[in-house]
Amino acid sequence: MLALLVSIAPVLAEELSPTIKREAQKCADALVKSDLDGVVLYTHKRVIEGMGGKEAMTATIKRGMEQMKAQGVAIEKATVGEPGKTQKVDTWTVVLVPNEIFMKVPDGKLEQDSHLPGISEDDGKTWAFIDVGNISQQQLDQIFPELAGKVDLPEKQKPVFKKDEKGLVGGGDFGARIW
Repeated sequence: MLALLVSIAPVLAEELSPTIKREAQKCADALVKSDLDGVVLYTHKRVIEGMGGKEAMTATIKRGMEQMKAQGVAIEKATVGEPGKTQKVDTWTVVLVPNEIFMKVPDGKLEQDSHLPGISEDDGKTWAFIDVGNISQQQLDQIFPELAGKVDLPEKQKPVFKKDEKGLVGGGDFGARIW
């Protein structure tokens, strides 16, 4: 029986991959479109609760976007890559999805690689994601103790600045997340 379950697991992961990628891209697209309700919709409920609820999270994201705009920063595009291997953690199905955010900044563009941990509580039918842009492994483990020792975040990558041909190198840390 165990051998049967082990042989089925990779097939299930392959079947879930298109759904995971589609849902993660919807989350990323909501961010690019400044669709705050969409961003909240695809954010794990524990993160929403930790930020004080939907309204507080929406207000925080809105402030962050306004600050970015005031600094001349705009999110132009966000893409997701192929989801990693899914795993069961208690009743959850968990996955890491690589993503890349492209931002316009003064005098150039920034490209930021990261990963979105995804959690499904209904065997892969629906997914919620966690933006780990500015949280550490330790913070993730505190918010989601079920994941401690089971989901390891890849090493954070520094944003890559690409200077506009006619501009000068701009200063500031524009690689930070908005919430």
